[in-house]
Amino acid sequence: MNILYDGTPLLMRSAGVKNYHHALLSHLIPIIEPHRLQLFPLLRQLTPNDNERSNYGSLGTKLRLAGVLASNYSGVPLWSGLTRGADILHLTPFVQRPPEGVPLTSMVHDPTPVLLPECHPKTNIRYFEWFVERILPRLGAILTPSQAVKADLVKHFGVPAERITAVHHGVDEDFFDASPALVGLVRQTYDLPRNYVLFVGAMEPRKNLITLVDAYEKLSSAFRKRHPLVITGAAGWKNRTIKKRLEQVGAHLTGYVSRVHLPALYHAAQLFVFPSLYEGFGMPLLEAMAARVPVITSNVSAMPEVAGEAAVYVDPHDSGDLADAIERVLEQPELASALGEGGRRRARQFTWEATAAQTKAFFETVAAGL
Repeated sequence: MNILYDGTPLLMRSAGVKNYHHALLSHLIPIIEPHRLQLFPLLRQLTPNDNERSNYGSLGTKLRLAGVLASNYSGVPLWSGLTRGADILHLTPFVQRPPEGVPLTSMVHDPTPVLLPECHPKTNIRYFEWFVERILPRLGAILTPSQAVKADLVKHFGVPAERITAVHHGVDEDFFDASPALVGLVRQTYDLPRNYVLFVGAMEPRKNLITLVDAYEKLSSAFRKRHPLVITGAAGWKNRTIKKRLEQVGAHLTGYVSRVHLPALYHAAQLFVFPSLYEGFGMPLLEAMAARVPVITSNVSAMPEVAGEAAVYVDPHDSGDLADAIERVLEQPELASALGEGGRRRARQFTWEATAAQTKAFFETVAAGL
């Protein structure tokens, strides 16, 4: 079996989706035999991951992205020659004009551009609407990162359940440990306060930071002083009001944190709060749990599926519920400790080796049915 795997996200400046593809491919390529896997568009090999820029050279990146965009906007499937001999083309939503004549599969990370359009810029919505209208019907099989996304594709988009396979993500080993020296360096680099409450994610509406601010404002000033709020992540979109509210409540905004520093950022935190309105998986949950940080998160979408019994769950629309949960965990050291230990055990159940093995089995099942 010859698999052509769309590596377009590896050409982007990105975090979550790019991290998924790179981590999966790093573990899938070594076990892919007796099959063959090639990276599209004309990426000869997997190179080290860099969230801040393309994983490939500047000129090569520009040429490949120009080709993808030219195909998308011209309506011409320019890549037909690359698929000659491929048994499966595994797509990402970046490729809107896939060639004819080759079976297609794809990973659908989350359907929120349609389910929660108010949380997305128009570009995201248009891209996903095109995917739903033109690509989704052509997919012979679909991967999702959770049973929650699978259920939503069945319920809201009419995709037959038998066409969808849920495969959880893994978590990198370095999140389980961070040296005191690295923790100290990260504290100094980002001027971190002590005993902080941490959020990690893009500053955009789906992450529900307004509700987090509303909850934080319900806590006493003395409590907030003892447990300052730290917000880490890229700027995102539709964030002007979010940023203003965070500044008003005195949140410490680190901006984007280097991947090398991220494990130590979690290890230095006293509590991790993740009140997102929807997550297809929720990698920050696993990262925080691996670091033995107690977790509070939303009781919707994939978050309970990922955290299991190792988190306190809240209604993401109820700031009072979230405020009570924050106060309860931080005022009860035994509860915080139990959550941290439980989270660490839970995180050990998610490995990239398992993700790669299940993804390989997915491709084999698809090929067997052709």
